[in-house]
Amino acid sequence: MENASKALIMAGSVLIALVIIGALVLTFGNLTSYQKTDTESTRSSQIVEYNSQFETYNRDDVRGSDLYSLLNKVIDYNRRQTTVGTGATDTGQDIRYMPMEITVDFDGKKGELAEDEKKNLLIKDNKYTINEITNTFENDIKNTIDTLERVYGQDSLTNLTTNLTKIFPEKEILKKYEQDKETYRNQITVLVKTFNEASRKIKIENPTDLDKVASQETKKTIREDVYTYYEYVQFKRAHFDCTNIEYDNNTGRITKMDFKFNGNIN
Repeated sequence: MENASKALIMAGSVLIALVIIGALVLTFGNLTSYQKTDTESTRSSQIVEYNSQFETYNRDDVRGSDLYSLLNKVIDYNRRQTTVGTGATDTGQDIRYMPMEITVDFDGKKGELAEDEKKNLLIKDNKYTINEITNTFENDIKNTIDTLERVYGQDSLTNLTTNLTKIFPEKEILKKYEQDKETYRNQITVLVKTFNEASRKIKIENPTDLDKVASQETKKTIREDVYTYYEYVQFKRAHFDCTNIEYDNNTGRITKMDFKFNGNIN
């Protein structure tokens, strides 16, 4: 009888232990499933949050100023958070996100952004590409604009481009000035005065510097710099259509966007 009681107690203990173990296994399974669901939900939220900052550009009539901001954002993203990242705080090698590619196609209309006989001083290519190995936009455009703004100041350049026709004379006046500088010096002097009033950083004080404003042949002068910046101003006012958007099959993140100039500038 005593042995039977002990046997029942042992059996009961084993049963209780099995029930506890089963409950723990079930709890652990539910916890793992919850954590997996929570992780997937977090990942999905991150993808939505990531894509939303770029999908806002997936439309027609994207202004160049907005496109300029997008290009800078993509350049920064590729450097810091992708597999080709080279930034000081680079996490891309661990995250393994694919870099983004942006193309900007001027569709043969880039000359419409230039004022000086439709000769492009800034935007020289018909198509620009920003991806993991190519960044023609930054090389050809952004670096040039950054340099001009350091030299002249952004406010001065904006004022100079606004007063463009008042500062730089037409070809006929230029031709007459080159033939008879004394006769037409007063006209050029007025132009220089207008220049000095518009510019807050660069002033023309030496009379011999009049040639920098008047000459069409001299390269890398004030005149050419201002016309270059004017082209940048026009680019920011131009409108572009998003013609294509692609996503990574594994991560769901946007990897490519294409834009085309629709010819509208306002």
